[in-house]
Amino acid sequence: ANLEQLMESVEFEEEEEFLECFRCDLGFWDACYTTETNCSHGELCYTGRGKAADTLDIKTLGCVKAEECSVETTVELFSNKTIFVMTKHCCDTPFCNTSHKLPITTLLYLIMAVLTSWHLTEASTGSQ
Repeated sequence: ANLEQLMESVEFEEEEEFLECFRCDLGFWDACYTTETNCSHGELCYTGRGKAADTLDIKTLGCVKAEECSVETTVELFSNKTIFVMTKHCCDTPFCNTSHKLPITTLLYLIMAVLTSWHLTEASTGSQ
């Protein structure tokens, strides 16, 4: 298995310029119809977050040129000229712009922490 992994990493270095990312043209909150895409040479994966009219939480995923990373851009949405400000947060490993991994594990840790502390409090008050 180690040799295989070695071969894969060598292959990966050769094709390094074409990063694979998740792509979602437009999502609201975390609901995003996501596909996989190959970026062009020199592009990074990004997660874009923006707010329209201060309430609508908009999200996009995809590939972007490095100079557009962490830059606030205004985007015009629909024909009624709803304008929102979006910032693209970039990363440079395959599929690193996944939308769900981190929040779910964070949520699980929080739930575990709450349950554990609740259980400990229950146990200490119950034994008195």
